[in-house]
Amino acid sequence: MVDRSALRLVEGSVVLTPLREADAPALLDLARESRDDIYPWMRWTDGFHSLDGAAARIAEWLSEWNRQQGYAFAAWDTDSGAMIGGGSLGQFNAKNRFCNLAYWVRTSARGRGIGPTITRAVSRFGFEQLGLLRIEILMEPENTASRRVAEKSGAQREGILRNRILNLGGPKTALLYSLIPSDLSPTTSPLSGPGQVQSPAPAPLSREP
Repeated sequence: MVDRSALRLVEGSVVLTPLREADAPALLDLARESRDDIYPWMRWTDGFHSLDGAAARIAEWLSEWNRQQGYAFAAWDTDSGAMIGGGSLGQFNAKNRFCNLAYWVRTSARGRGIGPTITRAVSRFGFEQLGLLRIEILMEPENTASRRVAEKSGAQREGILRNRILNLGGPKTALLYSLIPSDLSPTTSPLSGPGQVQSPAPAPLSREP
């Protein structure tokens, strides 16, 4: 299992860390500001009416991490120290070594390239630390912001899938994008630039969800 305590994903001016219990106030603040942008596509923000709701969602993410079924990160602005977004890996297919990627960006941080930065950093973690061969990104066709993030991250559009995701109102058609390791630029050393996963030794993907 990947050790959360020493893990930092560094990509450009953004640092991502595994979500912790102490991040609940920052996550609640992000969700309250950004609900109109995030909620139509990500239902987990619906429970964020209180600090307890944010803490409960983080507890779910931590449980998934401990079971090696999901890996959720908070993205932080290195200048202001504010939580500006996040990303997570989940729905693993251990046999074929792929999973789904989700990402979200704080409303006031939009337009700064934060979404693609989060996508590249979390994907790099999946490839380098979990041994994944493929990462899939799904979104409803109407979610133009998410489509732009996927495309700017270098993900390839592969198709339109009917009844692929459940969201408000029932089953929805989804666009499928994917990333493979060669879609990302090579990592560099922590002294020379972005794209660095700083963590203990890699832990292979070891079980089905």
